[in-house]
Amino acid sequence: MMKQSALVRYGAIGLMLFALFFGAGNLIYPAFLGIYSGSQFWLAIIGFCLTAVTLPLLGVVAIAYTGIEDAESLARPISKRFALLFSVALYLSIGPFFAIPRTGATSYSIGIEPIFGSSLWVKIAYAVVFFGLSYWLAIKPSKMVERIGKYITPALLFVLAILVVMSFLHPAGNVGMPYNASPTISESFADFPLVAGLIQGYGTMDALASLAFSIVVINSVKMFGVKDNRDIAKVTILSGVIAVFLLAVIYIFVARIGATSQNLFEFDGAQFILHQQPIDGGHVLSQASLFYLGGIGRSVLAVIVFLACLTTSTGLISACAEYFNKLLPQISHVAWATVFTLIALSLYFIGLSEIIKWSIPVLYLLYPLTVVIIFLSLGRHIFGNDVRVYQMTVIFAGLAGLYDALFTFSKMTGWFVLPTPIVQFFTEFLPLGEFSMGWVPLAAIGFVIGYIWHLLAKHS
Repeated sequence: MMKQSALVRYGAIGLMLFALFFGAGNLIYPAFLGIYSGSQFWLAIIGFCLTAVTLPLLGVVAIAYTGIEDAESLARPISKRFALLFSVALYLSIGPFFAIPRTGATSYSIGIEPIFGSSLWVKIAYAVVFFGLSYWLAIKPSKMVERIGKYITPALLFVLAILVVMSFLHPAGNVGMPYNASPTISESFADFPLVAGLIQGYGTMDALASLAFSIVVINSVKMFGVKDNRDIAKVTILSGVIAVFLLAVIYIFVARIGATSQNLFEFDGAQFILHQQPIDGGHVLSQASLFYLGGIGRSVLAVIVFLACLTTSTGLISACAEYFNKLLPQISHVAWATVFTLIALSLYFIGLSEIIKWSIPVLYLLYPLTVVIIFLSLGRHIFGNDVRVYQMTVIFAGLAGLYDALFTFSKMTGWFVLPTPIVQFFTEFLPLGEFSMGWVPLAAIGFVIGYIWHLLAKHS
C-alpha cells in the first residue's frame, strides 16, 4: 500500500476514532446537562469533558504508550486470571450486553419513533436495517477507515453543524437559569455543576471503550503502512487528540443548545416536562431540531442519531469480535461478529430504559478499575511496573466500585439491603463517597501502600 501523507493518515484515523466514540449518548448527555445547568453550563461541561474527553484520550495514550493491543494485556500485571475476567467483562459490557443494543434502542427512540411511531413492525424493520448495516461494516475491518473515516463521519458532522449554526442564527432563547434535575448528586446542576458534569461524563462509557477500540485503531494505523512501534504510538496518540478535540467541541455546542432551549419546555417547579412527562436529552434535541429546522427538524435529528449510533455499533461489534477471536481463534471473526450482533439485536427489544438501568451497576464497578489501570500503565516507570502496586491499588479501588455497584443494584431490585455501617462508611466517612467517587481516595491509599511495599522489597 502506498504511504499516505501524515495529514491524511492522522485525519482519517482521527475521524474514525471520533466516530467510534461518538454515539447517541454523546449527544443526549450534554443536551440534558445544558438545559438544566443553564448559566452554569460552562462549569458542568468542564466536568463533563474531564471524564468524557480526557479519560478516553488517556486510554488511547495508555494503549499506544505500552505497545499492547487490548484491555487484557493492559491489566495482566495484576494477574492473568484478573486480566482475563476484567477484559471479558469490559468487552461484553460495552459490547453485546449493553452498549451495542443501547445504540440501536437510542437511535430508534430518539430518531425513528417520533416519525414512524412505536409499532412492533416499525421496531423490527429498524432493527433489521440498523443491525444489518452495523454487521456488514463490522465484518469488513479492512475497509473500516475508508467507510467510517471518509464518509459517515463527515456526513454526521455536516448534519450536526447545520443544527449548531441555526442555534446561533435563531436561538430558542437566552441561556437559562440553573436547576437541579433531581436530588441525586449526579443531577445537581445548580448546586454542584462541576461534580454533576463529571458523573454525567461516565455515562458515555468512552473510557471503557477506548481500551476496546485499541485493536481497531492500531490495526488501521498499520494498514496505512506504519510498521515501527514508536511511529504506531505517535500516529495513534495524535489521532486520539484529533478525536477527543472534536468530541469536546461538539459537547460544548450541544450543551449550549440545551442551555438556550428552556423556553421550549414547561417547568413544573421541579423539572422540565413535555406533554406532562419529564424530559431527557433526546427530548431536548428533538424539540430544538423542530424549532430550528421546522418540518425537517425531526428528520435531521434522525439522521444525526442514526449515523452516530451506527458508527459506534460498528466499532463495538468489530472490536469485540477481534478480541474474542484472539481469545478463541478456532471461532472466526465473522462468527463472533454474528453472535454479538444477534445478542445485541435481541436485547434491543427490551427497550432503552431497561438497557440503561441494568448497565448502571456494572458501570460503577468497571469504571474505577478501568481508570486505575490506565493511570497505573501510564505511570508504571515510577514503581518499576511492580505487581504489588498494581494489585493494592486495584483492590482498594475495586472495594469502592463494588460497593457502589451493589448499593445501586439493591436500590434497583430490592432483593437485599446492605448493612447500615457499610453504607455509612462509604457515604459519610469516606471522602467523595457521597458522590459515588469514593474509589478515588481508596485507590490513592492502595497506591501508597503498594508503593511502600515496593520500596521495602527493593531495599530488603
